[in-house]
Amino acid sequence: MKKILIFCLLFISFSPFHLFSQKYLEIQPLFEYPVAPEEMESLEERCSFLVKHFWDNFNFKQKTAVDQHALNDAFQVYVSALQYSVEKENEQSLNILIKQISGNPILLMQFTKAAEENLYGPRAEIWSDYIYLKFLDAVEKNKKLNISRKTKYIDQAKALRMSAVGNAAPSFEFIDKNGETKNYFSMSTPTLLIFGWPDDTDWRLSRLKMDSNFKLTELLEKGKLNVLYIIPEYKDNWQEEISNYNKKWTLGISPEIRKTYDIRINPSVYLIGADGKIVNKTISIGDAVEKALNLVN
Repeated sequence: MKKILIFCLLFISFSPFHLFSQKYLEIQPLFEYPVAPEEMESLEERCSFLVKHFWDNFNFKQKTAVDQHALNDAFQVYVSALQYSVEKENEQSLNILIKQISGNPILLMQFTKAAEENLYGPRAEIWSDYIYLKFLDAVEKNKKLNISRKTKYIDQAKALRMSAVGNAAPSFEFIDKNGETKNYFSMSTPTLLIFGWPDDTDWRLSRLKMDSNFKLTELLEKGKLNVLYIIPEYKDNWQEEISNYNKKWTLGISPEIRKTYDIRINPSVYLIGADGKIVNKTISIGDAVEKALNLVN
């Protein structure tokens, strides 16, 4: 709440200094940000006003590219207000914004990059697949954009929809550590599906914690819980890097998995319930293990 309040105060007395890439940089704003009327006291009311009027002073008719860093910065403030605005205002604002940029391929791509930075990427402070998909859909539908520029975003949209929480976990092919082609499909046993790179330091520490978790080990031994660890792209000597992993885990590599699952952080963790549906995604290893144990208990 405190952080959002600070962002909202930026509209009252805007300063061009923002925390960017862990350093304070001076970013010249692209346009004058709106100011909520003083009589509006509640955070929801002020943010709703800001969401509704945020882009009023932006020139959507310009044909040349704008400064991407400045646009990313503006979008970050906009997204911060979206969190506490009235849902109806959010939907209207986003729909109007998408309509305004859809006729301008240059701006459409720039706004989509800003949305990726602030709603999807590893540096995003707020993840919202629902909002990000609005921009991805606009890119896919735009006939003026070359397919080569759209492919990345089309693939992202497909993966986001296929691997959404509540959906049945998609099946996929992978190569196991013995070089054999196997298929993953959801079973009646709760499963931790982990996509990641074995040489990552944080992951190594997380794996050690998993191995030392007595309850997790017990459930694996009894077959009441499954763990799959899949490397999401080709890697030399990958078998050697996972040779000392828990023997009860299913291990493998699947270079095409990004077309099926949303993998944006390392590791990307999915918790699959006994009904085969995705219970949680992109959560920490610690949270995933805790939630998995609760599913079994």
